[in-house]
Amino acid sequence: MDSTGKVLIVNSSWYLPMPLKEYAMSRVTVYFYNDEWIPIKYCFLEKAIMLHQKAKLEGKEILLFPADLDPNEFLNSFN
Repeated sequence: MDSTGKVLIVNSSWYLPMPLKEYAMSRVTVYFYNDEWIPIKYCFLEKAIMLHQKAKLEGKEILLFPADLDPNEFLNSFN
């Protein structure tokens, strides 16, 4: 999906399709990473995907996680 909400078709084995419409209203948390995961905003998945695309266009990176998952719990899991 581009910044206008238009769906883009990508021909790649690494391409992950957009979530099904029934998940668009699922709540997620938008995070930024700076030595730890910093929650920025809680919103619906559909809006979070648009925020991710906008951030990417501005050279920023944000990640989306389910609202009930705190990625900081896993920071030291692999050490």
